[in-house]
Amino acid sequence: MADIKSAVKYSTEMQQLIATKLVDVAFCYRDWSGDELEGLRHYIRCHYRSVQLGVCAYCKCNVSLHSAANCHVEHIAPKSKYRMFMFEPKNLCVICADCNSIKREQEVHQQEPDTISGQKERKRYPRAGSAFLIVHPHFDTYDDHIEIFGQFYVDKSDKGHFTIGACKLNRKMRMFGWDAAYDADIAAECAEYMDAKTPNDRSKALRAIRKKLAVL
Repeated sequence: MADIKSAVKYSTEMQQLIATKLVDVAFCYRDWSGDELEGLRHYIRCHYRSVQLGVCAYCKCNVSLHSAANCHVEHIAPKSKYRMFMFEPKNLCVICADCNSIKREQEVHQQEPDTISGQKERKRYPRAGSAFLIVHPHFDTYDDHIEIFGQFYVDKSDKGHFTIGACKLNRKMRMFGWDAAYDADIAAECAEYMDAKTPNDRSKALRAIRKKLAVL
């Protein structure tokens, strides 16, 4: 079952505002943060903060339950690439400040990865997770694609691998090294997992990691 079970629903007034923006040829993704959309952003943020139980869709760390500073509205299919999906309810979720900062920097430098696979010219939003390269909270179950050990993220699928890379989820390890984030024994088991050559070896390493975590 998908992580997000209820997409945001807009009022008639909100739908009218959205319609005026989408028909305005001058309106672009940079206008998302404009004052006119502040109320709509607040409404979207509150909805997804609640249905996501206060956790980031990508790293699963806590988002703020009150402040917008650590609870940002995310466009799963990038708004810089898919203007027509900017207000699509199933294209929205909330993420933490760190994940947002990484995604924003990519957007500014026009390096944000395309999360939709295949055909680029889409008139309708995809209706299944198979259309996406990233773990999609409205279609996918996070645990099917990514395993979290402490603050270390391990891919269990191609989607998991893409998501970890796109959001730089192992950022703490890259900045401070293994010892800053993990128990030494668990770090060693994670290294064994990363070095595993066969599915059987990977499975064995995962069981060892889970066993060590269970006694912490």
